[in-house]
Amino acid sequence: MTMPGCEPVRVWSRLELRTRQVELDRVLQARTADPLWMLTRQWQFGEFQGEDTGSAVLATLARRTGTVTGLDIDGTPRPYRPELPLDAQVEQLPPHFPPAARAHAGRCFLDLLAGHLTADGLPSATAAAARVLAGLFPIEAPALDPQAPGQAVRVARRLAASTAQRVAQALAGRSFDGVALAVAGVAPAALRPAVPSGGEAALDRAVRDHAAWWRGLFLDPGTAGEAWDDARLGYDFGATVSHGDGERIRLRGGDGEPGWHAFDVEATGTGAPGGTGTDVTSTLPSPAQFAGMPSSRWWQLEDSAVSLGRIRADAGDLTKLLATEFALLYGNDWLIIGDTQAAGTMVEVEAVVITDTFGRRSIVRSASDSAGTDWSRWDLFSVAPARERGAGALAQHLWTPPVAPPPLDGPVREETVLLRDEGSNTVWAVESRVPDGLGGGTDGARVARHVRATLDELAGRAAAPAGPDDPGVRWRYRLGTTVPENWIPFVPVHVPGGNREVMLQRASMPRFFPPGSPRVRPITGILRPGLAEDDEQHAPYYINEEEVSRAGLVIRGGMRRARWLDGRTVVWHARRRATGRGEGDSGLAFDRVEPVGDG
Repeated sequence: MTMPGCEPVRVWSRLELRTRQVELDRVLQARTADPLWMLTRQWQFGEFQGEDTGSAVLATLARRTGTVTGLDIDGTPRPYRPELPLDAQVEQLPPHFPPAARAHAGRCFLDLLAGHLTADGLPSATAAAARVLAGLFPIEAPALDPQAPGQAVRVARRLAASTAQRVAQALAGRSFDGVALAVAGVAPAALRPAVPSGGEAALDRAVRDHAAWWRGLFLDPGTAGEAWDDARLGYDFGATVSHGDGERIRLRGGDGEPGWHAFDVEATGTGAPGGTGTDVTSTLPSPAQFAGMPSSRWWQLEDSAVSLGRIRADAGDLTKLLATEFALLYGNDWLIIGDTQAAGTMVEVEAVVITDTFGRRSIVRSASDSAGTDWSRWDLFSVAPARERGAGALAQHLWTPPVAPPPLDGPVREETVLLRDEGSNTVWAVESRVPDGLGGGTDGARVARHVRATLDELAGRAAAPAGPDDPGVRWRYRLGTTVPENWIPFVPVHVPGGNREVMLQRASMPRFFPPGSPRVRPITGILRPGLAEDDEQHAPYYINEEEVSRAGLVIRGGMRRARWLDGRTVVWHARRRATGRGEGDSGLAFDRVEPVGDG
């Protein structure tokens, strides 16, 4: 309503529905009032149009299977052990067992010996055997003289790992190295008089059981570490796959996890037959289904969890456009044929025959051959040929390497970060985590500070004064700065016989105190190739320059644990690669003039 001289006043009345019945069962049934209209709509959209085709009811699959028959470790043929996963056979490195673990293995042997003696009706006295074994397989903790030439650094490192040193001193002379006894696998002749009379058979059984128990815990370290390439900072390995017709395929693995994507075809040839040849199986095909798939019926509602209509794709989003077109137009044109493939096999599908409801058989061939080296073609699961080796492409296949499920990684025992320092034109290997002597790892920077402080204390060297005695001096000249002892330099050098190609050679920083101290050497096993236990270098160590990009590289070492197909638990020592966090700055500089007040 409107009043003269006033703003109009608007009034609304809200109409609300009121149910005539209390129950809503009939409403929720959504009954159809005009079924003829719905039938007309179905006819309009072609749902009543029949086609002279049948539905697939049977699929017959013919495939050729090849199996792994051998390994190639660092260019040397090795037998393949199907009772172990491939990653464990390739990645295993020489394990390091601290004194506590060695003493525990010795205690387990004495318990086994006592049990076998008791089973034979003999006294379970093992004290004499323990004394003999302590002399045959001792746990040593030699004393070092800090004043002796060249031993000050070893003393400083032991003091940095004081807990491990105390454990070794407590076990020295009181226990024995059970790991060394298990690796030997035979009872020493000097041990036989230490067991009760008639207990020689029990001793032999105890030694065999102890060795078998230890081999069940850890892999045999006889060939450990041979696949690790120190120059590439990765594993170098290969596998040979043999088919029933004598075809042999050599695959070359790369860095990272040894999955199917890490292999390339190195060469093909002929050899001894292997695998199962060609086998034919039949199965029931089923329509392919996925979340958000359009329904084939007009009145059937799709799952609202996935809305393909809301996908926003620009003109350059080719992947989104292809995925959307497949889902909306061709999603119901595909069938799924279930089949199983054993680990460690390469399967090539030779043909697929589909039988429909009318009994007609149709052969389905591969839509395309393997892409190989053709850049204009692409396929997902094929193993690509190594172009630099001139290998040819394989037919359509599926390669499932015999690797364990994702293993459990233990605590990081050692970690090295390789980074580029443009200020000093150097690549640095920073030991961020070093072994602690107890089977684990500790902070490398803390150990470096402790070693430096201990060396200064042994040398009787006080801290440098903040400035000169003359208060009138405002500037000072510094010949050069230094870096922490856990920073190991790698300098570029020319490749022998080359003019432009370079490699990174391990160098070392000098120690000026105490006088006559050896140069700074790495602690982690990652950076110690060519170094003896006394830190004397008997061979240089090189790294391929392309391995350390501007992003950097991280190498971690530790124990891994996995369960294999037969339920066996496998434990091994391995190293892993990861991308770093970019460049770094060591602060190393020479010929600097600094204000007296600065450090």
